Amino acid sequence: MTTAPTALVALSERREQVIALLSEQFGHDRIEVDELERRLELAHRATTIATLEALVADLAPAAAPIALVSTERAPRGRVFAVFGGVDKRGRWVAARHLTVTAAFGGAELDFREAELGPGVTELHIRCAFGGVSLIVPPELAIESDAVAVFGGFEQVHRAPPSTDPDRPILRITGFAMFGGVEIETRLPGESRGDARRRAKGEAKALQGGRPAALPAATARIKSDD
Repeated sequence: MTTAPTALVALSERREQVIALLSEQFGHDRIEVDELERRLELAHRATTIATLEALVADLAPAAAPIALVSTERAPRGRVFAVFGGVDKRGRWVAARHLTVTAAFGGAELDFREAELGPGVTELHIRCAFGGVSLIVPPELAIESDAVAVFGGFEQVHRAPPSTDPDRPILRITGFAMFGGVEIETRLPGESRGDARRRAKGEAKALQGGRPAALPAATARIKSDD
């Protein structure tokens, strides 16, 4: 006996809703990665709505995420990219403890004009079947301690240019599972291509025993003094 088209449509729609709910619960730390993967596999194999309902019967509706943008530096914040994309760029205030979740989606956080405040800013990334891209300025000190499982998590370690304890430091932790985390260093307003050309020019200057030329933006600031 064949299944009626309307029943197949209802099954497909409920499957998408269940997958979205599971991803949201994962983003709110209510289920672990291995449990998310197990339930997603069962959801894709389910042939009845009752089977799908059983996968989320024990899950309460997720609470609304904490707003990331604020006029003051919040103690905690969250960024979710679940079955979609999130871009954070320009001038924004980063929470002192920021969690980024990418599940079947992508997130890009540009820290070049972000306000991090003094001391350490904790950035915890949870990436499963998705991707996270971070853009940081050259002067920002960075510490990385992350894990990659069937994916990639770029590690960057850059000591602060001074011993000032109030100097901003971005500490990156987390994991990437069947996904990737990329960290790029760029000047404000600099494109990816411009950053690569600048890096090559600096490398050639160092190889030739000459000090690297100042970036155009910095040179203009110097000449205005």
